[in-house]
Amino acid sequence: MRTIGLAGLGLVLAALGAATPATRVAGAGLLSVELSNGLLSLHAEDVPLRAILDEIARVTDVRIRATDGDAPAGDETPTTLVLEDVRIDDAVRRLLTGRDFVLVYSSTGRLREARVYEPAPSASGRTSEPNGADVARLRGAALADPDPRERARALEDLAANLDQRAALDAVVEVLGRESNPGLLERALDIVGSERALPLEPVLRLAASNPEPRVRIKALTRLSEEAARDVRARQALEAAAADDSAPAVRDTAAKLLRDVAPR
Repeated sequence: MRTIGLAGLGLVLAALGAATPATRVAGAGLLSVELSNGLLSLHAEDVPLRAILDEIARVTDVRIRATDGDAPAGDETPTTLVLEDVRIDDAVRRLLTGRDFVLVYSSTGRLREARVYEPAPSASGRTSEPNGADVARLRGAALADPDPRERARALEDLAANLDQRAALDAVVEVLGRESNPGLLERALDIVGSERALPLEPVLRLAASNPEPRVRIKALTRLSEEAARDVRARQALEAAAADDSAPAVRDTAAKLLRDVAPR
């Protein structure tokens, strides 16, 4: 059984609407989903992953499917998951950790679809603890493979081996060289799990990445350092005052309010 927990990010987005609760029994498990003001809350106890994804798709109107035709995504893995007021894409990304997937957004930045790729036949043969040569191979794939699915696969393998310094260094390189917004967001999540955030590449993403959702994710990571590093606070202040996207300005202002005063 997988047990997954995720704290609410508290990002302020423009989507508004009435709460949409749903409670269902899936097999022997209990599943409850609620969408309120564009944020998702979910409580699942021993529910098949496929059932959770199906219910999220129903409540949010986000299409979640396997790439082979219109088959539903996910499998029968019993999953226990608690989420409170998180973005829909963050919830989907967390549920699909370790799988190959692509998130598709509308022109307004709303999550429209999640496409889940079946694992390659050789996936079961991967080692969970690659040696230095394997980390170098994963770095090369994460940075240079033309297929974003392969870069995503390499990124997840690097994330599983952050105890090796070379793996973490490779993820930091991804922050400086990747252009795919979804992969950048995932890399920001990975480095955010480390005790020492690599500040410089995150500052650059927060200031100049063309995608508002990437800037929001970078600012969220910086807010975790703002009480300790003046550069992080200054980045939040600059975004709150001057960012071209209203959602980014609003998020930066809220993150600043949540940071302890200087």
